[in-house]
Amino acid sequence: MLDVIIVEKKHHNNPASVLELGLYDHQAQLLQVHNKTWVSNKRRVLKRCFREYNISEFKYLLNKETWQEVLTENEANDKFEVFMSIFRYYFNIAFPWEYQYESRQPKSRWVTQGIWKSSKRMRLLNSLSKQQNLTEHTKLYIARYKTLYGKVIREAKRRENDHYILQAHNKSKATWRIIHKETGKAPPQGQDITLVKNNEEVTKPGMVAETFNSYFCEIPKELLEVGGKQRPIHGNYHLEINQNPNSMFLHPVTENELKKVAGSLKNKLTAGMDDVPEYVIKQCIDQLTTPLTDIYNASLESGIFPDKLKIAKVIPVHKKGDARDVSNYRPISLLLVFAKLLEKLMYNRLTEFIDRNEILTEQQHGFRIKKSTDMALQSFTKRVQGAIEKKMNPIGIFLDLTKLYDVLSHKVLL
Repeated sequence: MLDVIIVEKKHHNNPASVLELGLYDHQAQLLQVHNKTWVSNKRRVLKRCFREYNISEFKYLLNKETWQEVLTENEANDKFEVFMSIFRYYFNIAFPWEYQYESRQPKSRWVTQGIWKSSKRMRLLNSLSKQQNLTEHTKLYIARYKTLYGKVIREAKRRENDHYILQAHNKSKATWRIIHKETGKAPPQGQDITLVKNNEEVTKPGMVAETFNSYFCEIPKELLEVGGKQRPIHGNYHLEINQNPNSMFLHPVTENELKKVAGSLKNKLTAGMDDVPEYVIKQCIDQLTTPLTDIYNASLESGIFPDKLKIAKVIPVHKKGDARDVSNYRPISLLLVFAKLLEKLMYNRLTEFIDRNEILTEQQHGFRIKKSTDMALQSFTKRVQGAIEKKMNPIGIFLDLTKLYDVLSHKVLL
């Protein structure tokens, strides 16, 4: 069979029939198959709704709170414990768990009303094209309409992909998602994971989770035992690292700084173990600055990172190979949004101290603001040109740099 399409709709009662869909040059054969393991296209899930109405109600509840119990505590752990108990109480009221129906198949956003009307006309024209007494003018009109219809669909898909990439925070990741979707390599969404352990299939969710947990906990130890030793750097190339005699002092967190850091959060609805997405905190940060500023200052002053903020939700993501092999999965940790805010605040203080004292070498481009791979390439090119002008051997510089830039320097030279 060619072009097999499986649908759930039950418009026809006959066990087998021939249909004129008007979509192709050939007709369609419809068969009814009774499947005991039939799964509906829509599933009933229990989830929280983060609508504008719910967020407005959450803000209203938080505005009535004084947070006096948080401010009177002394330890960072105690402050955060009290804060989360109050926060969770209002959070459950504003965002209750609700049953909703979700479609397993994502909607095609590129299908506009114009395309929908054109598709109906295209079906009619395809049905007319099979008649024998059509004039040449009619045949030419149908052919042109079909060509124009195909161009409109391709342009609509292209515009939707462009819009998806432009709106994405990680444009490279969004581009690969589109490529995998178009090539049929997109991973299935919402599908239960089946693993093979000791030549036996593991299907129960609890056992699957325990298998992932054991593997992700043991594999770091094995990697450290096998390749934990530092690779020696050969050659006479050394980075110029400035010695710093100054001490680092952490200045207090202000409410304005906290609001600015919260503004850099992503508008995502994914959440960690507390079910609190970044989008909600970003919208309600004005009502939370007082307790959070007090908690973060207590943490920086005492050097204690609250225990509840150390918990992350780990999601296994299939990367390649057999989906039943646990070693083909990589762990993705979803941190709590309150932990991300504290990490960003500490990161700002650390980078400020490093930049002010010029601790890092100028050749360090990775994970630095206003540094990029283009600047790294320019720096490398200047070093090679300078070696040539001084009648030095640039190959020696290249061999040393490959130990630091690894594969990147090799590709640049080629």
